[in-house]
Amino acid sequence: MVTSEQEIARRLEETDSARSARRTKAATTIGELARRHSDLAGQLAELERELGATLAAAEDVIDVPELAQITDIPTTDLARWRDQAAKPVRAGKRKRTSSPKDNGLPPTAAAARPPQFSTPNPAVAGAAPS
Repeated sequence: MVTSEQEIARRLEETDSARSARRTKAATTIGELARRHSDLAGQLAELERELGATLAAAEDVIDVPELAQITDIPTTDLARWRDQAAKPVRAGKRKRTSSPKDNGLPPTAAAARPPQFSTPNPAVAGAAPS
């Protein structure tokens, strides 16, 4: 016996709705976990900055190896936190005002102009020390 068109459509809809519910649950769960991860990563970064600043401020009274021995915190972790705090925060990339090829001249004039080289100082270039 062959299944009717209505039965095939019903079965497909049943399968699709179950799959759709699983997809919705997966997407919702992953989205929530990603938001939590982002929040925790921000908190962790702030905590590491605070650790580094405290380590740097206490350097004159206690050093990393002694702290590691007293606290059972690995020296590598303490040094990493301290070193990260000591590094200046880098600014974003600077934007160029013009490209190196664009020197304000039309393309033909720029190509025709010979490259500029500095002339060596003969007193320095080949002179023997006196």
